[in-house]
Amino acid sequence: MKERAEIIEIGPREGLQNHLKYIDVARKVAFIDSFFDAGFQKVEVTSFVHPKGMPQMRDACEVVRTLDRRKGKVPQVLVPNETGCRNAIACRAQEIVVWCYLTDELNYLTLNLDRSKTFKEINSIVQIAQFNDIKTSAWIGGAFGYPGMEIPILCQEAKDTTQSLIQLGCSEVCLSDEFCMANPPLVKKLLRMCLDVVDKTKIVVHFHDNRGLGLANIVAAYEEGIRKFKACIGGAGMHTDLIPSLGNAFNQNMFPSVATEDMVCVFEEMGIDTGIDIEKLIECGRVAECLLDRKLHSRVIANNLSRID
Repeated sequence: MKERAEIIEIGPREGLQNHLKYIDVARKVAFIDSFFDAGFQKVEVTSFVHPKGMPQMRDACEVVRTLDRRKGKVPQVLVPNETGCRNAIACRAQEIVVWCYLTDELNYLTLNLDRSKTFKEINSIVQIAQFNDIKTSAWIGGAFGYPGMEIPILCQEAKDTTQSLIQLGCSEVCLSDEFCMANPPLVKKLLRMCLDVVDKTKIVVHFHDNRGLGLANIVAAYEEGIRKFKACIGGAGMHTDLIPSLGNAFNQNMFPSVATEDMVCVFEEMGIDTGIDIEKLIECGRVAECLLDRKLHSRVIANNLSRID
């Protein structure tokens, strides 16, 4: 039987959320549908954050209401708090995603809360979602550390945070590497510690790529038994909101996600089935470039395949 990897596309949420020019609901919904047409089972479609903080996501409810309900297809929505959760459920959201960061310092940057308060909020969200027969999964931001963090402390924090989120009732936890600190040996070490306390089916990983290590980290995670991956079309997702905390340690141009189409190609070349139609996925990437009006970070659609000059 052929090996298989599940990829969850996050481009409609992470790829578009910081774009300054508003993209209307019809184009967002068409963009989301194109991923389901390409073979994705789950797609992060929007975020129920406050519109003052992220104007591009101000139409979250309309987007969710407008989506076709397809059998076996799951649109995920990100919610920051109990209010966002209730709004998402009122708009017929099918699966909710929450997030926290690996340390209190990072948690304050986006949520203005320490992690203990964030965990209480997540606990409330999970209970509300469960009452409505809706699953909740979670992100851990900065899960592979940041400059100056000692590896033993990092791995223990990742292990403890992952276990805490599962115990709170999250069905899955995604370990995210916004700061591009991961490398294959670290990925293996950290995952082995997490897998001591959490089943591998409950772990998802997401890598950014500024040192050419993103795809290598994905392969390393796969070798450790991880079969679920989050990726952003064209590598569009960036976390510029985290940069000020690290001074001049990073430049915002160094934070692209691993491009979904690059990941799919690597897996397919390795004989690992993703269930994704690569030609349709490449078209998704070209559409993303048009929506964002810039070339993205995809190796697959490079070399004159881009529609953006």
